[in-house]
Amino acid sequence: MPVVKLYANLRRLAGTKEVSITGTSVGAVVDELARQKPLVLDALLVNGVLRPHIVITLNGHNVTDLAAPVTEHDVVAIFPPIAGGHHRRSDFSTNG
Repeated sequence: MPVVKLYANLRRLAGTKEVSITGTSVGAVVDELARQKPLVLDALLVNGVLRPHIVITLNGHNVTDLAAPVTEHDVVAIFPPIAGGHHRRSDFSTNG
C-alpha cells in the first residue's frame, strides 16, 4: 500500500502523520484518505475537487495529475497551504 505522509494541520485532523492507503492513482489515494479520515475531507476537497494550494508529491516530485499511478512502494505527501509569520515593515532593510 502507498504510504501517505501528512503535514501541518492535516496531521492534527487525521490524528497521525503517516497512514497506509489503498489506491492505484493519486486521486484514489486522496479519496480513500478522505473516506478513512473524514476530518481531513474538508481540508483537502471542495465539491469533490482538490482545493487550490494543496501540494501533493509522489516520491518527492510534485504531482498535478490525480490520475498519476501509484504502487504499493510509493510515498504520497500532502501539504496544505502554510502562511508565514507577520513581519513589520521596519524588520526589513532595503539598504544592501
